[in-house]
Amino acid sequence: MAMDTKKIIDLLNEGLEMEYASYIQYVTQAAIARGPYAEGLIARFEEIAGDEAEHAKIIRQRIAALRGTPTTKVGEIQIHKDSLKAVEINLKYEKDTVTFYQRLLNLIPPDEPILYEAIEHILEDSQEHVEELERLIGK
Repeated sequence: MAMDTKKIIDLLNEGLEMEYASYIQYVTQAAIARGPYAEGLIARFEEIAGDEAEHAKIIRQRIAALRGTPTTKVGEIQIHKDSLKAVEINLKYEKDTVTFYQRLLNLIPPDEPILYEAIEHILEDSQEHVEELERLIGK
């Protein structure tokens, strides 16, 4: 199965925009979190933000390896001062991210193991984020 490199680069750049936005969203929500559970949320948001920054780095490296140019565009950012709403917003974002990376993974052929494993790693982290955020809101 031949890989459509241009399509993969375009999708990787779309993922990169999502990772940039997610990083900004998490660090901003960590900065404005208030309330009885703020300390725990701040720590969790900052930890996830670190994961998002690492994902962006991985994606930039894979785009460059495919001879593409990593985007500097940032996806949509949603911030909410209410901590519960912030968690709900992040949960939706992470679920959308999981769906996106599942679709991307299906487009990567077996003869591209480095790219496949990179996206698989990001997908696993995103699935873990979903589980953790669901626990935070009691789902």
